[in-house]
Amino acid sequence: MSKRAAEIFLARRLSQRQGTRRGGMLTIATVSVAVSMAVMLVSMSVIGGFKVALEQKLTGFAAHIRVEVLQAQATADAEPLNASAEFEQKVAELEHFGSLTRVAEKSGIIKSSTAMQGTLLKGVEQGYDSLFYHNCLVAGKLPRIGTPTRNKDILVSEELANMLEVGVGDKVEMVFTSTEAPIRRDAYKVVGIYNSGMTTMDRSLALTDIRNVQRLNGWEEGQISAYEIMCNDIEALDTFAGNVRVEALYGGGEQLWRTSDLRSSYPQYFDWLATHDINGVVIIVIMVVVALLNMITALLIIIFERIQMIGTLKALGMRNGAIQRVFLWRSLSVILRGLAWGNVIGLGLIALQHYTAVFKLDAEAYILSSVPVSFEWWWWIGLNVLVPIVLVVLLSVPVAVISRIKPDQTLKYQ
Repeated sequence: MSKRAAEIFLARRLSQRQGTRRGGMLTIATVSVAVSMAVMLVSMSVIGGFKVALEQKLTGFAAHIRVEVLQAQATADAEPLNASAEFEQKVAELEHFGSLTRVAEKSGIIKSSTAMQGTLLKGVEQGYDSLFYHNCLVAGKLPRIGTPTRNKDILVSEELANMLEVGVGDKVEMVFTSTEAPIRRDAYKVVGIYNSGMTTMDRSLALTDIRNVQRLNGWEEGQISAYEIMCNDIEALDTFAGNVRVEALYGGGEQLWRTSDLRSSYPQYFDWLATHDINGVVIIVIMVVVALLNMITALLIIIFERIQMIGTLKALGMRNGAIQRVFLWRSLSVILRGLAWGNVIGLGLIALQHYTAVFKLDAEAYILSSVPVSFEWWWWIGLNVLVPIVLVVLLSVPVAVISRIKPDQTLKYQ
């Protein structure tokens, strides 16, 4: 029998005929590792879920990059951006280009027979990111965009619909005021209701055909509020935004254009997400420490209850290092059992939330209406590999007490 096989054999013998106290401590240690692993998995999933969900929703509302005139305002007397086919072509040729959409916007008041609310009427052209709104649709359908005949369809959020007490098929009125023009009114038919889960954004945006907003602003077909540009690789957003900024610097001709990206437009959200990364590290450290302390306690109890066995092995010529590895092998089996249960519990909770969204959030405080979760293989594998390695390495410190055990003293009173 090889030395390694002998060590593993002795480690298995340690797990047999456990006393009540020792068996109880090993159970506590196993549960501790399981709970710690489950908490780490859920924490990583929620932190990643917040990043993915928030980024997707912000992108659906605002795109990755926005190009507009320097003094842009969504008001009746706002200066329009003169669309440039040359600029659009140059941007489309850039690396990491995803899509480009023209939008026209106008701030106003949306009202029904019972209530009114300030909102932004956003006009989009054919080819806009309809998938985002389609996934958020809770009733009706999306507005007809780019049809030969201009339609007065409007998509409102569930938040606005409840506030105005309207449903699909009802009429709403948009009222626009300006210091240089009389009050303007325009009626629309609610064809769809959406809910993105971001209450603040939902209540401030309604969607319609771009031609409706251009007519309200008195603009020509080529006059818009902004370009919304998508990047096909979010990791390359900074580089892509820099290239778009260069093209926009000269793309406006006599107009001065400015470029903003998602992170610079909503820094408060990304700063908030950055704090979650710190929280994630703190949680992982705390959980590893909790599991370690329980493992140390269980390991020392096993050692002290096996002092005579340790003395006998030393008397037979077994070295301290080999005996220490026997107890580390035993500890590893406890850790792996705890990790297995922790994975079952943690992944089960993640799956439950993913498919049922049973855990809700206050949208006003947390931006999203339910706890978002995501799963990435890299951090799952990382946790399952690094956690047992770290625990076993740290457990090698208390197991060093074996070297202080003297065979003559342990065998004296047998």
